[in-house]
Amino acid sequence: MKSFLARLFPSAPLVFPAILSGIVVTLSFPRASAGLLSFVALVPLFAAVARVRPGRRDAFKAGFLFGMACYLTMLWWIVKLIPSADVTIPWLMTPALIALVLYLAVYPAFFLLVTGALARYRTGAFVVMAPALWALFEVARNRGELAFPWGSLGYALSDYPVLAQSASAFGVPGLSFLVVTVNALVAGAFGVRGARARALCAGLAALVVTGMALHGRAAMRAAGEAEAAAPKLRISIVQPNVDLAVKWKPEFKDSTLRLQERLAREAAAVGAELVVFPETAVPAYIDRDPQFKPGLARVARELGVPIYIGFLDYRYDGPKEALNIYNSSGLFEPAGRLQRYDKTHLLPFGESLPLASRLRWLRKIDFGQANFQPGPRRAPLDAGAARLTPLICFESVFPYLCARGVREGTQILVNITNDGWFGDTPGPYQHAQMAILRAVEFRRPLVRSANSGVSMVVSPTGEVVAHLGLYQEGIITTDVPLLDTRTFYARFGDWPLILFSVLLVGAGALWARRREAG
Repeated sequence: MKSFLARLFPSAPLVFPAILSGIVVTLSFPRASAGLLSFVALVPLFAAVARVRPGRRDAFKAGFLFGMACYLTMLWWIVKLIPSADVTIPWLMTPALIALVLYLAVYPAFFLLVTGALARYRTGAFVVMAPALWALFEVARNRGELAFPWGSLGYALSDYPVLAQSASAFGVPGLSFLVVTVNALVAGAFGVRGARARALCAGLAALVVTGMALHGRAAMRAAGEAEAAAPKLRISIVQPNVDLAVKWKPEFKDSTLRLQERLAREAAAVGAELVVFPETAVPAYIDRDPQFKPGLARVARELGVPIYIGFLDYRYDGPKEALNIYNSSGLFEPAGRLQRYDKTHLLPFGESLPLASRLRWLRKIDFGQANFQPGPRRAPLDAGAARLTPLICFESVFPYLCARGVREGTQILVNITNDGWFGDTPGPYQHAQMAILRAVEFRRPLVRSANSGVSMVVSPTGEVVAHLGLYQEGIITTDVPLLDTRTFYARFGDWPLILFSVLLVGAGALWARRREAG
């Protein structure tokens, strides 16, 4: 048994610090939402690694244990997804959570392995390399069909707009870079010898946080002046709070349509120039239903207000004119035209199996996933007074979709979602928190309509100016600024951070080698 545990876990001095750091990272996110803890969350792990100087195998296992503690305590609610009866094999949710946690834990495991091997546990080299390598592994985790950015450290600062403004230059991985820099410096203050060296590490850590705050205040002041001078659009965000247990039952379709019409009329009565409903607010395939499409078109025409709403759609299209199902949405214009947007970045294993869009035989595997087809790339939707980039549900965590829209003239980011599947767990709060930083990255207002919450309006500086919590029916009506500036991040994305991080890793490795040789 001892031999088995020795192979599974790192050396004893690393076990508790790894678990502690993982749990503290989780406390930085909703529901605890103690985001400032992120600046010291990694200190127990970093300090222990610097003290123990583990071999490569122990370093990997310590990072893996940290990842398991972090993602298991952060994502436990996946086993509570409701209604579980919709899953073909209900018991699969627990192994699905375990598989996801094991997959995500690989990233911090390789981070610690590579950092230790290159920095050779030299404090200076470790401080230089740890933020760079962490950012690089985050960028890698955020890309591809298996991308899952949940728990990226930079998101912990979503509740502190003054500290999050660097995202307009370097995105969430850039914020994570800064957070890990502070962690490495604080850990260094505990590990280096000599009062002067400890004071230098502590002083530099304080300087980084102070610099973030000072830069944030200046950036928010400048952005606020631009917002004040910009034209405005009055938008109403609807949270209908339709019970998922009855939403898809045919006998409730009439009441759902009446609810949508009533809420749209209430929004128009307070001067809304655009009304936004959530993902799959229409419980039907839009082109195959005799009620919703003509009904919504009629309401938009009578009110003279465009209505953006989510629905399902299926079409015989593609190279072989095959049947494809889409998680879709559309902008009903008063003039009668319907502009569509089909979700392009699907939730892996939830909405489709990875590679299923290219390997059709994978669609035959059924454990309850939706088997949607990713939609084609399209230009922003034109609402007349403004251009919109739609983000359906999980798409709100991917900046590249927003960057593409901003380059094509988007003025408003519109996130629609149905987080009722998460129940009353940290899931909907974590999901909403990640959307906030899209506004900062691109200096665009973000409006979010969720069926059962959390719906909100986020200013271009990342401040939540209005919101509706879970299980409330209501409407948020607000004026949002229409901006056309492009941030550094909108222009260049992650590439400047990637190049800078690679240079730092090279410099840190060279420094460590020379110090060891000397």
